[in-house]
Amino acid sequence: MSLLDTMQNRTAMGIFSKTIDSAFVEAAGLSGLDFIILDTEHGPVSLDTLHHHVRASRLTSMSALIRVKGVDAHAIGSALDTGAAGVQVPNINTAAQAKAAVDAARFYPLGSRGVCRFVRAAQFGSQDKVDYFSEANRSIVVLQVEGLEGVNNLDAILDVPGFDVLFVGPYDLSQSVGKPGEVSAPEVVTLMQEIAQKAKAKGVVLGAFCDTPENAKLLQKEGFTYLAYSVDVNIYLEACQQLKELAQ
Repeated sequence: MSLLDTMQNRTAMGIFSKTIDSAFVEAAGLSGLDFIILDTEHGPVSLDTLHHHVRASRLTSMSALIRVKGVDAHAIGSALDTGAAGVQVPNINTAAQAKAAVDAARFYPLGSRGVCRFVRAAQFGSQDKVDYFSEANRSIVVLQVEGLEGVNNLDAILDVPGFDVLFVGPYDLSQSVGKPGEVSAPEVVTLMQEIAQKAKAKGVVLGAFCDTPENAKLLQKEGFTYLAYSVDVNIYLEACQQLKELAQ
């Protein structure tokens, strides 16, 4: 079952990744997670490391998506060239930005992504061209709305065709309402609920970041089915802290 199919039937659970060690990516996949978001916006991962991470994910059933730094056609195309299952584009504030992100991720007639079939995603040129372009246009495109400007333009953004998931960044949303880090503040919760109502009304799949089981359950109740839970390095750190506590 594809990740998109999973999200239509149940909550897909994944994590963000900032590691530079592909063994951690492979281990995440072996755990049974549905997806991992390889983060180049806030993480130190280089393009060559991304290729190794994607290979590691493909040894398992876990889908790897790459979060690029922003609406950058070259970065979006390079991310998809790795063979990743999809791309996640942050800081979408307008319908024009949403259209540009989709355009960069899709080949004609759905977009104008730069063409090179001698890449890992096309098996370095060995895959049939027609099959490659068709399959590539089914890559997952996730758009992140994380500020008041994006929320104010949400109706127009939701009407942009060609993307698969609307992802809400609660931490950036809290920053935009003047309460940085307070993701449970009433203002943030209300905005999340308003976004969810509008997205569900238009049949758009919802995603969000969470870092506590309680927040995960609340988001599920609101209809979010693409949940990115915390970050691999922090999950590892907290597991080590729990071990340390055993010796107290």
